[in-house]
Amino acid sequence: MKTIDQEQQTETSEACANTPLGRAIRLLGDAWVLLIVMNLLQGSMRFNALRASLGHISSKTLSHRLKVLEELGFVQRLAFLEIPPRVEYHLTEKGQELGDVIAALEQFGERNLPDRLPARCEPGAQVADESGRGECS
Repeated sequence: MKTIDQEQQTETSEACANTPLGRAIRLLGDAWVLLIVMNLLQGSMRFNALRASLGHISSKTLSHRLKVLEELGFVQRLAFLEIPPRVEYHLTEKGQELGDVIAALEQFGERNLPDRLPARCEPGAQVADESGRGECS
């Protein structure tokens, strides 16, 4: 059974999906997407090299994010006719534009955020607020 807060959150999320800013937030709010793009800004990478550079990402998650980025035209997948098969991923021109967004986020963080966020805002923190949710607010 949904609570009123959950219903409002769902409605807000659906409304955001219908605006350019909302769609951008949904895409860029995924930390894996940003990390994949950050790594591919350095140049083409093979799947396993990208996975290794990302650390604790499952093959399934990486594969899914790469497919989404490919469908959106941010990443191109190049398959080489070799044995064993070789596949490389690189950013398209559209994907390179995300580099400017990432640079702006980095500049914002340098100017406005302390070296360390409060513990309740650290990734994976499960500190419940007054609503009972474990989110950073």
